[in-house]
Amino acid sequence: MNSKRTRKGSGVKVVITTGHGNTESVSEYFEVDKLNTKQTQEARDNYEKVFITIRQLLENNEQYCCDDETDRLSLCQDISDILRKSSLIRKEER
Repeated sequence: MNSKRTRKGSGVKVVITTGHGNTESVSEYFEVDKLNTKQTQEARDNYEKVFITIRQLLENNEQYCCDDETDRLSLCQDISDILRKSSLIRKEER
């Protein structure tokens, strides 16, 4: 199984690929989380707080990164995902 998450404005496009060759299956879905506009106090968990904090840092310090919103949001997605994969943050149960 292979999955790819790509930030698209208000959510994440998820593509999951399973199998190989002729038996390969691809599933796609879109998770809406509104992390492109949420403020820190609206965050539901630490993952969202990290994403929002990084997004706001990049918005206020364009010298660190590009000023294009799509690139900035994609970078936030990648940083938040790597922090979770590295166990620096984890998805919290609600």
